[in-house]
Amino acid sequence: MQRAGRRMCFCAVLAMIGIVFCAGSVQADARGSEVVEKLQRKFAELKTLSAHFVKQHYWRLMEQHQEMKGTLLVQRPGRFRMDSDVQVVVSDGKTAWNYAPANAQVLVSDYSAIENDRSYEKLLFDLILLGGYDESYTPVYVGEKKVQRKTCHVVDLSRKKEDTYIHTIRMWIDKRLYLVRQVEYRNIHEDVTTFVLSDLKVNKRVKADQFTFHVPNGVELIDLR
Repeated sequence: MQRAGRRMCFCAVLAMIGIVFCAGSVQADARGSEVVEKLQRKFAELKTLSAHFVKQHYWRLMEQHQEMKGTLLVQRPGRFRMDSDVQVVVSDGKTAWNYAPANAQVLVSDYSAIENDRSYEKLLFDLILLGGYDESYTPVYVGEKKVQRKTCHVVDLSRKKEDTYIHTIRMWIDKRLYLVRQVEYRNIHEDVTTFVLSDLKVNKRVKADQFTFHVPNGVELIDLR
């Protein structure tokens, strides 16, 4: 009888532990949704956003690292520009230009043609312009961590469908400004691409021609429209 009683007490304790851990998991998901929702509201209020960035890419299979630095400029609802020594990507919301200095070529296309582009640059712009990926990913709150001495909420976005190429996105969201200071994309091959943003400025005046690319002399123009 005593042994049966002890077994019942032990089972009750395990059940209580399970309830605590389940409650903690649900609470973490609720916190993640809350942070992402607040981030989306912040993005919806923005008119412009500019920043310096460092892009780091790691190819797991080749065990290779690549780093690129540059600037980005976004104007809602659909204008963006990214400048670096490796690549310049510009769109006025109707036309998109992709310039590769090493190839001395500019690809021109309709913006609608790149709406489904899954490049990491386009994913970054979508995060700002569209305010997140809540339709395809589930947010889970990870905790707090400092980026550039700024305390940030850390939220993981986990894919809802198994065949989604980018299976995890981790965001570091400035706790005070509610702007993304760092974002990490991890694909199905476990390659990792990270953007670290600094010198963030919001709603500053920009010139319209900043979202039009002027083709340099001697550069081949390839029109895909």
